[in-house]
Amino acid sequence: MDKYDRLSKMMEDRFKKEYTRRQLLSKIPKATGYFLGSALLTSGLIKTLTDEKENPVKPANVYADQPKKKKPPQQKGTDQWKITKPGRSNLQGYASKISVQPNEWITFFVHSLRPYRMEIYRMGYYEGLGGALMEKFYGFREMKQNLTPDPDTRGCSWEVSFTYQIPPHWPSGFYLNKLVDEKGNESYIPFVVREARPAADFAVLLATHTYHAYNNWGGRSLYTYNSKNGKQSARVSYNRPFRDYYGAGLFFQFEYNIIRWLEKEGYSLTYITDMDVHNGILEQSDIKTLLIAGHSEYWSMEMRESVERLSASKINLAVFSANVAYWQVRMDPDEEGNPNRVITSYKQFATKKDPYRFKDKRLVTCRWRERPVTMPEDRMFGIMYSGIPDATVPMVVSNPDHWLYEGTGLKRGDQIQGVVGGEVDSYLGKIPGVEVIAHSPVIVYGKTRFANVVWYQKPEGGKVFAVGTFYWNWFLDSTHYINRASENSAIQQITRNALQELIK
Repeated sequence: MDKYDRLSKMMEDRFKKEYTRRQLLSKIPKATGYFLGSALLTSGLIKTLTDEKENPVKPANVYADQPKKKKPPQQKGTDQWKITKPGRSNLQGYASKISVQPNEWITFFVHSLRPYRMEIYRMGYYEGLGGALMEKFYGFREMKQNLTPDPDTRGCSWEVSFTYQIPPHWPSGFYLNKLVDEKGNESYIPFVVREARPAADFAVLLATHTYHAYNNWGGRSLYTYNSKNGKQSARVSYNRPFRDYYGAGLFFQFEYNIIRWLEKEGYSLTYITDMDVHNGILEQSDIKTLLIAGHSEYWSMEMRESVERLSASKINLAVFSANVAYWQVRMDPDEEGNPNRVITSYKQFATKKDPYRFKDKRLVTCRWRERPVTMPEDRMFGIMYSGIPDATVPMVVSNPDHWLYEGTGLKRGDQIQGVVGGEVDSYLGKIPGVEVIAHSPVIVYGKTRFANVVWYQKPEGGKVFAVGTFYWNWFLDSTHYINRASENSAIQQITRNALQELIK
């Protein structure tokens, strides 16, 4: 139990006592925003106070920090989750947890120069509208947060704005807390609702470690290209907002399209994050396939060992991206001792700067394929990262008689334009049991290589479908919110064929 869990429990227990109206009002001057923003709301005291006819003072004036609650229609689709006026530095926030179960508490930390409200959406298909409004809170005052030195590595240490207990009926999924201030500025805080014991045909993995690896909020990321003065960090904190895509991280770029399509098709789904896999959730789950939905580049040893062990025979893998499990990371506590809030990866400098090279060589944060770790990713997936192509190219059909092409009408040499790009994976001919179904020539760093789509049958029974490109998901669903997308019936049918086999 970390700091936020302990504080939430303390507040919940404190308010189990029955207060009269006068007793409660007498305590208001000592209450914090957290105290009012969570315990009063979740204990039902808002309704009690509002209904007190003898109270001559309106609760909105007494409880300036207390948001009010509006119950939205259940699971009705809406497109109001979209952002049309990004708040940028005027309105932003982060959550105490990237993943939370129903009945657990989540804390939000918000910086806003104006009064604002919160709208919480679950993302999916929803009749093509893309989301459902789950809850709305309003009445938050402006709150200018102080900037902590080195927030990119140390975290923000902001004051609490609001704590909320996830309702027991909320389904597993990817959620966005949309912040909207009185001038219409908007921003997102993402989180995932997971099941305590995930049970479904597919567990959709959200690549939250990779979100933060690329996140340069506060000045630096794990990359030189978007870090201040071109100096990447070896440590990045979960305790800060996302700069990418209005605060949503990389979700819209890599994962949203396939999630919309999967939910439209009616697959049995549950949702988890990198953090959950790190904490051993797969060992507690009842799933048939781990579906890696997006660019899941950064894995801890805990993640790697769990997935590699279970995917040998107990669960199957569907990999809808490229450059997966490329860098090793370690998960460290933040400065207040909360576990798994800092990502550490020395990357290309690991063999010279990572202190674990003298402590535990298996945990050196280099590429998985490199010494001293030497765990190439094609052991799990059949293919592995080969680079960034100079241009987007067609996917070329190489094995049209394979059952994965049933119902597509494709022939040898047929091309599907625009599928291969961003980053690509290749089959290097070293792993037995791999069947290559697409073999697409690409120019990578001036050399001709091949991007491959593969089916991999492991010796102990595990099955893998891997697409080897960033852009596959954009051909499943045609939403254009962030990136280009164009549905392709052949890509959709290949995906259906693969998913059907993976749950047999």
